[in-house]
Amino acid sequence: MRTNESAYLMSVLTSQTLGWENIQVGRWPSPEQAISKSPGTKHLLGVHCSAYYENYYTIHIIPAGEPMLSSWGKASLYFLQIEIPPSFLERVARESGFLTEGYIQLERKFYVKDPKLLQLGLWMLEELKNEGKQGKIYIDSLSNMLAVHLLSHYSKVSRGPVASRITLNQDIYQTVEYMKDHLEEELSIQELADRANLSLSHYTRLFKQQTGHTPHHYLIRLRIEHSKSLICQGEYGLREIADRAGFADQGHFTRMFKRLTGMTPKQYTQEVTGNRIITK
Repeated sequence: MRTNESAYLMSVLTSQTLGWENIQVGRWPSPEQAISKSPGTKHLLGVHCSAYYENYYTIHIIPAGEPMLSSWGKASLYFLQIEIPPSFLERVARESGFLTEGYIQLERKFYVKDPKLLQLGLWMLEELKNEGKQGKIYIDSLSNMLAVHLLSHYSKVSRGPVASRITLNQDIYQTVEYMKDHLEEELSIQELADRANLSLSHYTRLFKQQTGHTPHHYLIRLRIEHSKSLICQGEYGLREIADRAGFADQGHFTRMFKRLTGMTPKQYTQEVTGNRIITK
């Protein structure tokens, strides 16, 4: 069975019945099944695993009240969702000395490469699988460590209460979905702006507000994630993968892949094969 099929066979796990007070943790087959398109009232830490190897984790941090419009990639083994109430993060900030006055504002971050953040998430996932066997003190300790880490690296102090800076624009969401469905085609930003019924400049500005990326950069990331999925399937050569992912040629594919992942497509393929990620 291929990795992009295995997600549909995985059961959903949640901490709702475990009595965890400070955070809620859930394991889902894929991000699409876990995340609402509408902004939530809690901070969200999403860890998407597309293969059983550290380099195959994608981490996004979404503050409460902001929509989730991110490119996760189609391949999925599981998705770990950690929900953090803003009141808990602020309480830890005050108790630990990060905040003496004002309010904590969590920063919106995409494609985070943070081994400590990943490890905390995996420890929480292990405790979730064990149905909270280690007890309340253990999960409270992990929750506090996670909060302190987020405060140390992904937050800033605001003078006034933090309001949602972004409202969900369905036209932007629809163009994101259009990108995902037409990766093999040559897409222009003007075409996407026209589909959203916006001027090019307004569309580009609004798109970056809601996704954290320009439309062009976002499209490149979608194509790279799709190419990684195709590599994991093990059915195509790199030249065909470049074409199926919508790149002009293999050279452009290789440059963009290395820029975003730190390795060439060939090196990525060798790691996938070496760690027995591809299953047939």
